[in-house]
Amino acid sequence: MKLGVVMDPIETINFKKDSTLAMMIEAQDKGHEIFYMTPDSLFINSGVAFSNMANIEVRNDSSNWFSLGETSPMNLSHLDAILMRQDPPFNSEYIYNTYVLEMASLSLIHI
Repeated sequence: MKLGVVMDPIETINFKKDSTLAMMIEAQDKGHEIFYMTPDSLFINSGVAFSNMANIEVRNDSSNWFSLGETSPMNLSHLDAILMRQDPPFNSEYIYNTYVLEMASLSLIHI
């Protein structure tokens, strides 16, 4: 399974308390491929939902909890599931991102 995760910058999280990181570690341990995105990386191009994303490897190691692959644009419909986990504020950028994710889900339904 290809799992996309939209989250705040991973380098700024609290390693000991971040539930998103815990979910990513668990998903990876179950064999899922994880793709990392920040909230500002989502966009629509010609009616298609995309994100600049990178493959990520996560570890339960407080001094070295992640390694990122190269970031590149990818059609969100190539992912099997997307989690969006970000800290407040609930603002126009957050709402826009929900529209982008909705567009991605609609393209999956129509394939």
